[in-house]
Amino acid sequence: MSTRKRGKRNYSSRKYRGEPFINFQRKKDIIAFACNCGLTVPLVVGVAGTSLHEASEWIYWCRDYPITGFLITCPIYTNPGIHGQTLWFESLLNIANRPTILYNIPSRAGTPLYTETVRALIQHPHFSGIKDSGRSIEKFREYASIDDKLMLYCGDDSLWPQMYIEGACGLISVLSNSWPKETKEYVNYCGDPFQTLLWKEICHWMSQTTNPIAIKALLAYKKEISHFVLRLPLSKRDFYQQCSLTEVVERMAQWSQACVSI
Repeated sequence: MSTRKRGKRNYSSRKYRGEPFINFQRKKDIIAFACNCGLTVPLVVGVAGTSLHEASEWIYWCRDYPITGFLITCPIYTNPGIHGQTLWFESLLNIANRPTILYNIPSRAGTPLYTETVRALIQHPHFSGIKDSGRSIEKFREYASIDDKLMLYCGDDSLWPQMYIEGACGLISVLSNSWPKETKEYVNYCGDPFQTLLWKEICHWMSQTTNPIAIKALLAYKKEISHFVLRLPLSKRDFYQQCSLTEVVERMAQWSQACVSI
């Protein structure tokens, strides 16, 4: 895991595979495959859903593999209150024998990661930080005020500069799936005006459809994955930016014009 150091920016990445749309065995196959690839980057496994039993079973299974940690979302659809949410995370943290990041994504979970929940769990030995995709700088500040040692990760590419100023120690990025080198450079040196403008353009383009539709389209266009395949209820017919794919890739190719060597 990245560690927060004042004045230093860190970089983190997560692949988006559409975990809710694949069955348990398929998820197992993906983890087993990834662990056999000889990766030199951290491998953090997502845990989501509404069933505590299924989430627990998934964690128990993953513990036998050399993964780095877990990323656990707020329970989706059920809209629990503070006590229910706290007990959900506590139950899963108790069985996670790896560093675990709690994931604030109210647009999908229906409820935010409550600050009261964070305060209640801040001393848990497996609680290692928060990924914040709530798109609220004010909420991010609330998390930051809980404990100055709390590891906070920006979960929104477009908000990295603002969240870094407020104390984010790293970025868990969607764009890094297609442009890992450029993302790392932006995280470490986000002051270049040209790169900042270009970054905003690409983030705006990505935001016009539901993740992971646009990033999968990009990866397929660049032949970094074999096919542009989605699972229902996601559909390729909801991707209306097909005609601009070439332009986006060509625009991002200009990044090196302002590249800072690191």
